[in-house]
Amino acid sequence: MSNNGNNNDIHTDDFESIRFEATELLRLHFSSKRLDTFINLAEVPVEIGEMVVVSVDRGEDLGRVVAKYNPRDPVASITGKFIRKATFTDIANYEQNRDFENKVLRFCKERISVRKQDMRLSSCEAQLDRRKIRIYFTADERMDFRGLVRDLASKFHARIEMRQIGVRDDARQKDGRGVCGQRLCCASYLSQFRSITLRDVREQDLTPNPSKVSGVCGRLKCCLHFESDFYRKARKLYPQVGSKARIGKRTGEVTSVDIFTETVTLRMDDDEERTMDIEKFHRKRKPLKREYDSEKRSSDTPGRD
Repeated sequence: MSNNGNNNDIHTDDFESIRFEATELLRLHFSSKRLDTFINLAEVPVEIGEMVVVSVDRGEDLGRVVAKYNPRDPVASITGKFIRKATFTDIANYEQNRDFENKVLRFCKERISVRKQDMRLSSCEAQLDRRKIRIYFTADERMDFRGLVRDLASKFHARIEMRQIGVRDDARQKDGRGVCGQRLCCASYLSQFRSITLRDVREQDLTPNPSKVSGVCGRLKCCLHFESDFYRKARKLYPQVGSKARIGKRTGEVTSVDIFTETVTLRMDDDEERTMDIEKFHRKRKPLKREYDSEKRSSDTPGRD
């Protein structure tokens, strides 16, 4: 595999000093779902979706352009620079690396078994020129994998980088489909994970059953965060179930609310069940008698001079 030794003469820190001379900044997506930013110093811009070769630590790598930025945009730090659009040879080498990565994982699994290390392999990513190999794994505690790194470096004559990741990153690496039938959000478009808590579950009136609200990673589903703001706003607009409300001259108890059809259902004093849209509910709602009396007493209290 080809490697141009002049491609990495500029140190990463120097890219920041020349970024305003660039045509654009490119956000690349790599085979391991990794995202990094590269500077394009060529005169011709690159299109989103194109496969390109970029300079990386001591070599070259290949990724797909998923976003572009103005050099003045405050984006993440620059990892390297754009070298060229991928050639047929580059693409062929890239595809061959997928088989090579499986070979690395098989050998690594064998050595883990021999060394009796409690770690679970997630995925492998070989740099385009195979000068560097990243291996992602999960473990219940921090691991001493120096012996394993020596085994791999001796076998494949490359720089080995072991990265211990969490269960959510493991799901992203392995990819798959959720119970919704769609590809996992973390593997398809999420660039970073957000903190999901039981508060998100309670605010959406969901049953906190782990089998219902957990994703394939075993943690709370990332999609629970998507509608959190919507439910928080709805709670301010809709009455609580069980609360009392006076509609015209009658009083009723709120038995249910439906934020999707934007309706409120009440059981009135005479046991009539009445459903109305939320706008009409607020328009016809009157203060309860005790609220009215409290307001009246407050208005009748003489003010102080």
